[in-house]
Amino acid sequence: MTSIAALGVLTASCAEAGPSTTMDKAEIETLIKEYILENPEIIRDAFIKLQEKEALKEQEIFRESIVSAKDSLENDPRDPSIGPKDAKVTIVEFFDYNCGFCKRATPWVEEALETYGDDLRVVFKELPILDDRTKTSRLASRAALAAHRQDKYAEMHFALMQEPRLSGEIIRKTAENVGLDMRKYDADLADPTIDQHVSDTILLANRLPALTGTPFFIIGEDYISGADTARLEKLLKEKLAQ
Repeated sequence: MTSIAALGVLTASCAEAGPSTTMDKAEIETLIKEYILENPEIIRDAFIKLQEKEALKEQEIFRESIVSAKDSLENDPRDPSIGPKDAKVTIVEFFDYNCGFCKRATPWVEEALETYGDDLRVVFKELPILDDRTKTSRLASRAALAAHRQDKYAEMHFALMQEPRLSGEIIRKTAENVGLDMRKYDADLADPTIDQHVSDTILLANRLPALTGTPFFIIGEDYISGADTARLEKLLKEKLAQ
């Protein structure tokens, strides 16, 4: 296969010819142009190489952003989590309760927590990015965080994820069904510090250039965007084996 190196050799040969050659710049350029036209795969190879180089640079930027935000990602005391803090592996999940792909990934999260027990911790990041369209995503996030104050976050979270569509009535009914003290729930739902927590999570998400949608999972310095549970399982097993 003709490569960029071949073109480099051609150019170098012209340059090394020195004063004895009568070729001027225009002639060299014509020669190179003809060579490229005869071997157009050179352009394809160069484009592929450029894409690979840019992808590697992008991945490095993404990882650096995750590393720089590691403490906020894993250790915000306001965030609900399931699993011991000294677990071998911590997964951070950003999600929206109205996100269909988030709902699709939720059974895997539940199964992973059951399967790997104390080796796994999951940190839940409320990211109601669909609120402008649904008008209930942020309310659902605040409701789940209110349930967290009554130590019933898991019950509320997984119950909300099972609902195909969320309305204010459904969210409230879910809170009742999981056994919340509704007077305390209403007070916590109106607490501005809960809304601030959601806003802070949105700001954190904006610091992560790889995070362009939900669900978004972070495992160590690696991330998976979307409900690709096969990749999630593979990555989790790799991390647990390290």
